[in-house]
Amino acid sequence: MVNWNEITQNGTQRSGTALAVLYWLAAKGSALSFCEETLTAESARAIITSAYPEFRGARVELLDEGWDFRIFEVDANWLFRFPKRETSVAKLNREHKLLSGLREWVSLPVPDYEYFHESPESSSRVFAGYRKMPGIPGDISKMVDRQRVARQLGVFLERLHTYPVDKAREAGVLEERDLLAHWRDKSREQLRRLVDPTVNRDLLHRYLENDAPSTFAGAPSLVHNDLWAGHILVDTRSGGVSGIIDWGDTIIGDPAIDFACLYAWYGESWLEDVLMHYTIELDAEVIPRSRYLGTCLAIHNITLGHALGRAQWVEVGYAALQLVHAT
Repeated sequence: MVNWNEITQNGTQRSGTALAVLYWLAAKGSALSFCEETLTAESARAIITSAYPEFRGARVELLDEGWDFRIFEVDANWLFRFPKRETSVAKLNREHKLLSGLREWVSLPVPDYEYFHESPESSSRVFAGYRKMPGIPGDISKMVDRQRVARQLGVFLERLHTYPVDKAREAGVLEERDLLAHWRDKSREQLRRLVDPTVNRDLLHRYLENDAPSTFAGAPSLVHNDLWAGHILVDTRSGGVSGIIDWGDTIIGDPAIDFACLYAWYGESWLEDVLMHYTIELDAEVIPRSRYLGTCLAIHNITLGHALGRAQWVEVGYAALQLVHAT
């Protein structure tokens, strides 16, 4: 088992200043090179009110920005998502189509897009809005009832993973047959480009090369594929899950990718609590595969966080490495 202290060069502390200095992926032709319009709260308000006059006079604020979307809060009750590039437009279209059928199938609330605007003149004017869901992201919530959340997520993932894949394909959801190989290759490349003296790249590289579990050979399922704690909303009073958001990366593939994110949230023993409420039979390698994929996802968060100057993503990645490689 890889030791966390060795991975992070004997527990070197990371300051916010150091993170700001390090967010660079040293790769020519990186996917970071793209042309996009910088959308401000003012310009977003103009676009929204032009399409939907009922929002004239509404207060519009930039709430968050990720790799694919800028998210604006409107009158504290609505969230409007604007794609940042062409691939993000495709993701929003898939998400909109998928959730219209999935909403009645799963056991937890998901976004309900009451507004979906498509412009025949420009794909850059595609955007969508849904009523803001209650709760705060699980990665910042101080009120998580772990046992209740484990039960809710076990039932939820069982429902999600049994959703008819033919319906998902009709919504445009793509299939990835070998997620393990995909993430192993991606992690190799990201480690090669990662400039961060606090990470022992050689040790992580040996883990990726030598400890890979068997490839998933079962029937593929619809998976969220980005089920980080930040996409799990937690009710501030009950401590339970109030909704699951950000479905743009949904694919058809190995269920372990969803378990990997939960492994990276509270560790292996908590993931086993989740699986107690998940009655679908799983293969013997699901825990090692979840751990391995959790490592890959943590590396991805660190490299992407450095690239975009998002210290929180970097910290989430470090925390995930600490959990999946705890001794």
